[in-house]
Amino acid sequence: MKIKFLVLLLLSITFNVTAQSTKETEKEKPKATLDKEFATGSKIELSALTPMQVNNLTVLGKIWGFLKYHHPVMAKGNYNWDFELFRIMPKILVVKTDAERNQLLVKWITDLGTFKTAAVKPVDAKQIKYRPNFDWFTTSGLSKTLVEQLNQIRIADRTEENYYVKLYDAETPIAIFKNEAPYATFKYPDAGYRLLGLFKFWNIFEYFAPYKNLTDKPWGNVLKEYVPKFVTAKDELGYKLTVAALVAEIKDSHADISPYDNAFRNFYGTFKPNIEIVFVDNAPVVSYSNDEVMGINTLKKGEVIQSINNVPVAQLMKEKLPYITASNLPTQLRKLALQFLRTTDTLMQVTYLRNSKAEKTTLKCFPYNRRNYTKAAPADTGFKLIDTDIAYIHPGRLNVKSLKEVMTVAMKTKAMVIDMRTYPKQSDFVWEIGKYLFAAPMEIARYTAGSTETPGLFTYMSDDYMKMLRIGETRADNYKGKLMVLINEETQSLAELSVMALSTRPNTIIVGSQTAGADGTVGMPVTFPGGLASGFTQIGVYYPNGKETQRIGIVPNVVVKPTVKGIKEDKDEVLDKAIALIHNKK
Repeated sequence: MKIKFLVLLLLSITFNVTAQSTKETEKEKPKATLDKEFATGSKIELSALTPMQVNNLTVLGKIWGFLKYHHPVMAKGNYNWDFELFRIMPKILVVKTDAERNQLLVKWITDLGTFKTAAVKPVDAKQIKYRPNFDWFTTSGLSKTLVEQLNQIRIADRTEENYYVKLYDAETPIAIFKNEAPYATFKYPDAGYRLLGLFKFWNIFEYFAPYKNLTDKPWGNVLKEYVPKFVTAKDELGYKLTVAALVAEIKDSHADISPYDNAFRNFYGTFKPNIEIVFVDNAPVVSYSNDEVMGINTLKKGEVIQSINNVPVAQLMKEKLPYITASNLPTQLRKLALQFLRTTDTLMQVTYLRNSKAEKTTLKCFPYNRRNYTKAAPADTGFKLIDTDIAYIHPGRLNVKSLKEVMTVAMKTKAMVIDMRTYPKQSDFVWEIGKYLFAAPMEIARYTAGSTETPGLFTYMSDDYMKMLRIGETRADNYKGKLMVLINEETQSLAELSVMALSTRPNTIIVGSQTAGADGTVGMPVTFPGGLASGFTQIGVYYPNGKETQRIGIVPNVVVKPTVKGIKEDKDEVLDKAIALIHNKK
């Protein structure tokens, strides 16, 4: 049976959805497409907000998003819902009491017209992972009439496909956000458009993120916190940093706001030295120095950077980390390492530790978007023998086509090492090698899917579907030796699922450190006015018993982390530990 992977081809899907939307528009001409009133601006200018305005905008943002994905009239495309926000927002900003606000919202909803309700479709409670949470109906100061309206809309007769959202298909239940104008030309959008971006992202994550409950802050509180931040963002950079900080709140390693946007150039810098770093014990350590390779006496591998341009490393980390989203700190530091040495000058002053002694040096810097050095490629092509009886396999370099030849040799060894500190070159690699490693098919995970008919509901995908994801085949001559699987913060998404699969095999040990904690399939990017966008994980992945993997990642059986000494001596301490365990050494 062919294994089916939930790997989303975003470019293809985006193209298909755009083409489909274009055809529908030409044929049906939804009323939403005819509304052009706010095409050049929202006509809303704000510089500060009162506490009441913050509260009222928060309520508006939640109700606006709730109506977008729940009210049947939205499915028809009768409203440009972005522009309807701009029509009601000025009225919300001037109300003096909760009662006045509630009356305004009741009329707004009433004017959308009547709709049919439907009996709630029964769902087996055992299949439900998370239900929608509408506690805010009763904790936001809404009137009885308004709450009754919202509860009626909850049981409205909805179709699977809405003008603004649809699921890609049953086997890849990714929410496709349609008919969303990107507003990319507004480099520094006005206050109305800035709030639109906030409301749109918050609601999409509220209703289509399977891991909404895993954020550090309650997601419902995040909206209120960011309303004044989006309003008071004083310029393009301030606005885009606020967007980056919002996205960082979701704590998802799949999410990213590109640090290469033009507005971020002054913040991160446009130059960097020919140096690469990793973080060890929260300190930046040189992992590669092209200067050292070229014989230039500046930084060397294993040296610990203490300050850059007279700014202590701790301060730089405090300034940069809030804008980098990741499921956990090791992965956040992995992402930070890529930007940490960017600067605005062609020279960089660095203090560092060499043999426990503080030293200073000046590094030449080059355009950050043009790599002007070449690192030596690994000596092997993804397979090698260690000590003649240990097979080392690297799925990031080895092709599935080579497996038959490789496994002829590997099956004769006493142990195998699969290095998953990478992303598999081919998505089915581990399942193909699993045919040699297992004596019988094994369950590896459970997936959840969201819903457009009941936004916010996440249910387990069918057992029949999950059977197609099993690893291994029934065979008596499977590999019986030890299996070591190496992991770290580079192990992300499909790589983490691959490790979950391998870990079900007896006589298998997972060695290394916490993985990226972003298991599942990343969805279509959500756009913000101003040319920014970010996706997030949309398909939940759990162990067969329902245990979480998001943020936690894959927990190793034996924890090993690189050390400064190991980096300096060019050792692979994780691999060394795996080899020691194979030989029954501590």
